[in-house]
Amino acid sequence: MKKFAVIAVIAMLVISGCALTALINPIIGSWENTTIGITTEYDLNSDGTGLRTVTLLGVGVVTPGTWSSDSTTLTMTWSGSTEDQVAYYAFNGDNSIMTLTPAGGGLISEFTRQ
Repeated sequence: MKKFAVIAVIAMLVISGCALTALINPIIGSWENTTIGITTEYDLNSDGTGLRTVTLLGVGVVTPGTWSSDSTTLTMTWSGSTEDQVAYYAFNGDNSIMTLTPAGGGLISEFTRQ
């Protein structure tokens, strides 16, 4: 009976579109934010690599990079950048929205899981 319950839970997660890795670390996945016509998408992989895509007027620029996190801070380093992008992160109840607050102050951004 326990085996059936575990299989049923896993099947429900897969059907609902939840990645098991996102349950382990909710930062993993694709995140998108559009502010003033500029769309920023982060694709953060479980191995600490990622892509940042910034799109304006239909033209996107993709930049590879790396990321790491602890319990409150997300650090992203993008190719060609001389500084790390550091932000405090928080999630809504179902981990579908990630709020990033720059560690040095600045615009707070909400990213939606894709």
